[in-house]
Amino acid sequence: MPGVAGTERRRAAALLAIGGLGLAIGVLVYVTDRAATHSLLIPPIGALSGRHWFGPIALWLPSFVHPFSFSLLTAAALAPRTTPRYEVCAVWCAINVAFEIGQHPVPARHLAGLGEAVLGDAPLARVLANYFVRGTFDPGDIAAALLGAVAAAGVMRLLAFNVEAEHAE
Repeated sequence: MPGVAGTERRRAAALLAIGGLGLAIGVLVYVTDRAATHSLLIPPIGALSGRHWFGPIALWLPSFVHPFSFSLLTAAALAPRTTPRYEVCAVWCAINVAFEIGQHPVPARHLAGLGEAVLGDAPLARVLANYFVRGTFDPGDIAAALLGAVAAAGVMRLLAFNVEAEHAE
């Protein structure tokens, strides 16, 4: 059915667009509300730095956006099927929660040492060690990651309803 392929392409495009918008918002948080030294991959933009566009939610917004956006982007990249890919939401949520728990003082030093034992003196080992040892554990980030994954599942479900409605017509 040619209509089904077109519907699936539109669904994937919607997932990509919404996921991309989420990532753009996440980048804006780092550019406007976080210290320039806080992000490894996002260079500071002097004209925007220190603007604090997002206020208090900037503390947890990246933890929401990451599982939300990456769940949608991953689902869009996978082969289409009749049911939403909720498992990608669970996987991205688990990754985010694991990295947040890794910043807790109890496992942080062990994880940093494990990374160095496995990766040796590679730059990635130092980046991971710094992430765990210098990061700040925050239960709010865990809650935000859970909400981000649930929101992504909700978007997938809404788009699945739209696909079902198109097929019913």
